[in-house]
Amino acid sequence: MSEFKFACPVCGQHIKCASWQSNTIMECPTCFQKITVPQAPATDDPKLIIAGTKAGGERPIPTAVAAGTPVAPEKHLPIGTFVLVILLCAAGAAWFFFRSRNSNQPPPAMSPPTPPMQQTEQEHGAIGLGAWNTQVEYTNVIVTKGEKTLFRSDFTPGAPGWRIENGTWIATNGVFKQMVIAFDCRAVTGNPEWSDYTLTLRARKLGGLEGFLIMFNVIDDQNWTWWNIGGWGNKQHAIENCVSGAKSMLGNWVPGSIATGRWYDIRIELNKSRIRCYLDGVMIHDVAYPTMDKTAWRKPPMPKSSDRTRRDGDV
Repeated sequence: MSEFKFACPVCGQHIKCASWQSNTIMECPTCFQKITVPQAPATDDPKLIIAGTKAGGERPIPTAVAAGTPVAPEKHLPIGTFVLVILLCAAGAAWFFFRSRNSNQPPPAMSPPTPPMQQTEQEHGAIGLGAWNTQVEYTNVIVTKGEKTLFRSDFTPGAPGWRIENGTWIATNGVFKQMVIAFDCRAVTGNPEWSDYTLTLRARKLGGLEGFLIMFNVIDDQNWTWWNIGGWGNKQHAIENCVSGAKSMLGNWVPGSIATGRWYDIRIELNKSRIRCYLDGVMIHDVAYPTMDKTAWRKPPMPKSSDRTRRDGDV
């Protein structure tokens, strides 16, 4: 016979070859293994398929083959499956390398936590006068530091140097009057660099719902402190501090009211870390400058529903 078929001993692929190729070595077209071609069979039966041997080692011939029984080809996974397995293994190895490499790297730099915002230490500033829903008049405004007088005005020549922020202010007959019923009326003067000073003045209520607003440590329109005398519907006195436009109470409020038509003597002493406020010679407040955490600021109490007015910023 000139041709015969044999099975690959590795993957079972049927291979056709010529008789003269017996005992030679060839490559399997499916698994690419080197195979020793078997001796050509003596019979011409096309159903008889013998097995070759893997080059480099003899493979025993199965009994069925030796007996001349046809042998079914061995089952083997397609070549595409092998390629897919290799690609998956390569991808897994690359991911493992990537994770291992990154795990040895230091963590990314983190920004330090932002410290709690502190109140501005307003231990210096100019002065001011104010009113809230009240008509008032002021006179004999004096600012001293030790034996030195920093400012004095009895408003006889008018009110030079005063800056009006809100309200209707008139300097006449030695007094400085705020004439309209309106919210947050202010007039300020002085040097923002003043510190550790004493502010004295006289004040009288002409009409309206509340009392006096005496400003000190004024830095600008959004940063200042004032003594609110007869505030919250003319029911209490308190020191309020404003930082970046947000007001909060310093210390405790004290019950009190202001009578209409009566002159009051007011004194505020700013000495190092303390604020002391006196009304007719009686100390009403003695508090420290605001240096605590902003979140711990005390809020002014809410006016009762019976009060006819509410202040901006009250909660």
